[in-house]
Amino acid sequence: MNPLRYIKALCGFGDVDSFWKAREEILKKPGKHYFENFLCKIVRKHYGAGIPVLPDINRSSTPHGFYGIFVSQRAKIGEGCVIYQQVTIGSNDLQNSRGAPTIGNNCLIGAGAKIIGNVHIGNNVRIGANAIVVDDVPDNCTVVMNKPRVIVRKNKKA
Repeated sequence: MNPLRYIKALCGFGDVDSFWKAREEILKKPGKHYFENFLCKIVRKHYGAGIPVLPDINRSSTPHGFYGIFVSQRAKIGEGCVIYQQVTIGSNDLQNSRGAPTIGNNCLIGAGAKIIGNVHIGNNVRIGANAIVVDDVPDNCTVVMNKPRVIVRKNKKA
């Protein structure tokens, strides 16, 4: 198979499946950097996403497409993960948290979630919408955002 076939499908706003098929073909070929860079540019332009073409990122389900998804080049994502829109799986260069996330198998990452730094997310973990994860999460857990709190309250006088 020729990866150009799938890249052309993406250029015509093809489905997300075209990305994964093109990626599989690119990873099989020596001297793949030209195709890899081209594929990443297409995804960035059409979907506003940054998803590297690397073997450490297994095929994931993205029910709403790649819109706004960012994945660090150093991240590792297990099999069977579901990633919703506007998710960040990012590396961190701060001294106590250097590195990128490692996400286990069969995880669900809700819309707007942020997983940042050298954290390990276990298998079968569910991360709720807009949750911010900066610590390790064991297997079979659910992470949700804290209840919003009022910082300043202004009294209205009649």
